[in-house]
Amino acid sequence: MKLLLFLLSFLFSFSITAQEVKIGSIDNKIILGDLAGNRDLAFGVQNVLEEVIQDAGYDLNPNSSLEITVDILFFDVKKNNVELAVYSKNTDIYTIIARASLYKNGKKKKQVTAKGQAKSISSATLVVDEGGKFSQANVSTAIKKLCEQLITKLKI
Repeated sequence: MKLLLFLLSFLFSFSITAQEVKIGSIDNKIILGDLAGNRDLAFGVQNVLEEVIQDAGYDLNPNSSLEITVDILFFDVKKNNVELAVYSKNTDIYTIIARASLYKNGKKKKQVTAKGQAKSISSATLVVDEGGKFSQANVSTAIKKLCEQLITKLKI
């Protein structure tokens, strides 16, 4: 009986494997703005995409027949400021749009576009100017939402 259970568990352990995926090129195709052609943004998207793929239960394998490529199309921060006497409310919406393509054995199988957003709201009784710099936390949140949407839409 123990031998039978051992053989069955051994058999099932080989039949349950995760699907393997490789990440192809991540290209920054933004034309206008501060981040046009910025390689750091593409590198950041690649790192977050690797995490999201592994969290979704897929294995990364550079020899896989399934390949995902990403083109970053748009990145911007929409700012909205309201001031009344000494009270101010600032709303920043970070938006990133990208297109992902799924290739199987070198042939394009599917292509999707997704948008990731992160919102930052701050209120203050004094006006403090930070010089319009990007918030790294909000950029990371927007990129993570974008990558999750791309993987969900690709349905690997």
